[in-house]
Amino acid sequence: MKVPISHHFNFWLVNSTLAFATGLVIGFFALKMFGGYFFKPSIEFPAWCYLSFPWVCFCIYQYMTLSFFWGKRRGEFEYSFLEKTAGHGETNKQLGKLLKEVKKELKMADLNSAHLKLNTATKNFPDNFVVHFKYAVSCERLGLAEAAIAAYETARKLLPQSAEAVNNYVERQINRVKTKGPAKVSTAPGLQYVIY
Repeated sequence: MKVPISHHFNFWLVNSTLAFATGLVIGFFALKMFGGYFFKPSIEFPAWCYLSFPWVCFCIYQYMTLSFFWGKRRGEFEYSFLEKTAGHGETNKQLGKLLKEVKKELKMADLNSAHLKLNTATKNFPDNFVVHFKYAVSCERLGLAEAAIAAYETARKLLPQSAEAVNNYVERQINRVKTKGPAKVSTAPGLQYVIY
C-alpha cells in the first residue's frame, strides 16, 4: 500500500518529539532522585548524564521507526494512515465526527457507549475498514472474543489487495484473539506515542 511521504514525516515528527519529551521527563526524575534531592547517592553523576536521557530516547526511537516504515510493524503504520484518513472528505464528515466521539469516549473510559456507537457505524458504513477494525477492538476490550474475531474477519475482507502489510497485521490480531483471548487494553496501534 502506498502511503504519502507527508504521513511518513508527520508520523516521524510526532513520535520523535514525544520520545524526546519522554526522555526529558525520565531525566528530570532521575536527576531529582539520584542527584541528591531525595537521598544522597553513593556515587554522584554529573548533571549532563541525566540530561542525555532525551537524546537517548530520541535515538532509540529512530531505530524503532525503521520497523514501522520498512519492517515487521509496517502494518501498524499503514493502519495509522487509514485511520487518519477515514473521516476525511465530504462524504465521510459524518464518519469523522463519529470517530472523534468514539475516541473521546474511550479516553473517558466509557467503553459501552463507544461500543454501541461503533456497532451503529458498522451498519451505517458497512464498507469502511477502519470502522470494522475499531469495532473489533471495542469487542475485545469488552471481552467478546467471538464478535471480535468476526469483526476482524470482516475488516480484513474490506482491504484492497495492495494492503498486504495491514492484512498481515489484522491476521495477527485474529490469531492473538484465538490463542490468547481478548485483550482488555487497546491493541489498536499500540503505537506507543502516536496521537492523531
